Amino acid sequence: MEFSAPRDMLFSDTIVPDVFICDIMPSLPSDCVKVYIYGLFLCKHNKKAAPEEIAEKLGFSTDTLNAALIHLENENLIIRTQKGYTFIDLKERELSRFYRRKYASSPDEALSNTQFNQRRNQCIQSMNQMFFQGAMPGDWYTYIDNLFNQYRFNEDVMISLFQYCYNRDAMNKKYIGQVASSWAKKNITSHLELEKYMESFQKTRELSYKIAKALRLHRSLTVFEEEYVDIWANQYGYDMDVIEMALQRTSGKSNLSFRYIHKIISDWHKEGLKSKDDVLNYLASKQSSAKAEAAVSKVPQSNNFKQRRYSDEFYEKIKKSTFK
Repeated sequence: MEFSAPRDMLFSDTIVPDVFICDIMPSLPSDCVKVYIYGLFLCKHNKKAAPEEIAEKLGFSTDTLNAALIHLENENLIIRTQKGYTFIDLKERELSRFYRRKYASSPDEALSNTQFNQRRNQCIQSMNQMFFQGAMPGDWYTYIDNLFNQYRFNEDVMISLFQYCYNRDAMNKKYIGQVASSWAKKNITSHLELEKYMESFQKTRELSYKIAKALRLHRSLTVFEEEYVDIWANQYGYDMDVIEMALQRTSGKSNLSFRYIHKIISDWHKEGLKSKDDVLNYLASKQSSAKAEAAVSKVPQSNNFKQRRYSDEFYEKIKKSTFK
């Protein structure tokens, strides 16, 4: 077979889709990456090559080349045909994941969908620039779309959600999902509801920082731990003075448990305690009661039995037996 190279090959380029670089390449074996890119090069120039020639060009054995081609097939990146291989259009494949074709709709519905999609797309593009420097992986588009559908957040809330996680250096799907679930439980769907929540959240955030510092955690509190703090601060109305007293009661315990701390603070709330002085008086009262109960239940060490009574006749018998 004859091979010919264009005269301007030195100045030509082989286009590799960004979706391949961001979403697919990190998990592919290196041999597969080399075969895929070289295959794109051959496609661009409409070249034909025998498997042996490709393997030799890439420094592979034929078996290694065949294994890489099979792996690319399994990843749905290429399709085997009678004449060779066809490369999948990755952009079209990803696009089909986000949109489904709809053949007819009413004028009102079409207008509404257009406005809705424009807002949604503008929001996602803004997030792409703000949090991913314009290189957001393709699977994040699907993830964000699912967040919109699952929690019914509007665009402002979605951006605030990612800003919150970004500021905490926690831009991963697991953490974002936890925060989203927490906000949804508080019925946050609009910017107004988010503002109301943020007013109380600011207090929670400050307390969370102080608690982490007091416990020497060397990390931020988790979403679930912050939910406890939110209850202590905004539902019970406790400040750090009261919470710190509960933290002190966990000293010496090998396993720190926010559930245990929550039980202590909840018990104080049920007792109607409002301030640090109330807690101190309550604890002093409990300590006094415990001492009183211990004193009552203490077993005497002497005179703790009923004295036996003896008759005069008994003593007379002893006297006679002694002086005989």
